[in-house]
Amino acid sequence: MRKLKQRVGQVGLGSIGRIYARHLVDAADDVQVFDLDRTRVEAAERDGATGAASARDLAAASEVVVVSLPNPPAVESAFLGTDGILAGAEPGTVVLDLSTVSPDTSRRMHAAAAERGVGYLDAPVSGGAPMNGGVEGAAARTITFMVGGDADAYARAEPVMAALGTVRFHIGPSGSGSAIKLISNLLSGVYALATAEAFALGAAVGLSPERLVEVFQQTDAKSYFMTDYLVPRLLRGDLDPGFSVALQLKDHRLAAELGHEHRVPLFLNQQAIQLYELMVAQGRADRDVTDALPFFAEQAGRPLPASSS
Repeated sequence: MRKLKQRVGQVGLGSIGRIYARHLVDAADDVQVFDLDRTRVEAAERDGATGAASARDLAAASEVVVVSLPNPPAVESAFLGTDGILAGAEPGTVVLDLSTVSPDTSRRMHAAAAERGVGYLDAPVSGGAPMNGGVEGAAARTITFMVGGDADAYARAEPVMAALGTVRFHIGPSGSGSAIKLISNLLSGVYALATAEAFALGAAVGLSPERLVEVFQQTDAKSYFMTDYLVPRLLRGDLDPGFSVALQLKDHRLAAELGHEHRVPLFLNQQAIQLYELMVAQGRADRDVTDALPFFAEQAGRPLPASSS
């Protein structure tokens, strides 16, 4: 991999952000990192990054700042706080925000950045290959970028995106990347619940997930989410978060806001919100969305039949 010539910073070192930081260390000679959790910073330092005292200090030392945070309030705090990114970024800096937030949040961050001569891109990501949702996609560098923002900022950030993933789309102006990501996650979240409901019914008549997916591969029920992400994780008993129930619920709520803004009724999205809320209430917030399968089976009082593999 060709070394990046830019000085790069990474704000946010959660389960996925720390993976991005490792890739950046591999790709660049100068990588600064910051997280409110000091233990995460120390872990990244062991991987070869340089810890910064604040997002402000990190931005002052970086030409491209990568942001990976869990929700709109965290993004706003990291950008607009007295020790935030925009307090330290020099004109010409580009911020590549990989967080999944509302389009309105993205547009406000873009406007605040523009006042300081800083480029801002809303660039949420999604897994871009079978079995590569969430954590797996970040680790395998198969993520797809959906980017909103100015063309010149996009061009300057392209080398960094190439170090982290394989596919990128410049969707349009600020906020458009965030909008398409919410629509994408609306679909994937509904797919998960529809699959879980079908497999619960299958369990009731004695059919294993393995048998169902074997047949569905050859019918109109086939979907990438079912065959390549959800069912394989279930069969190998891997429900550690690639994408957690809590994050899925957050994205459905953001999609609901977007639908309300544009007066589009999202009936299935509202049903998804209620079901994911019930999963959270039952202590499943930190589980992978594949946990919808045993959840639905439990609601029916019919545990999933064991796989024959």
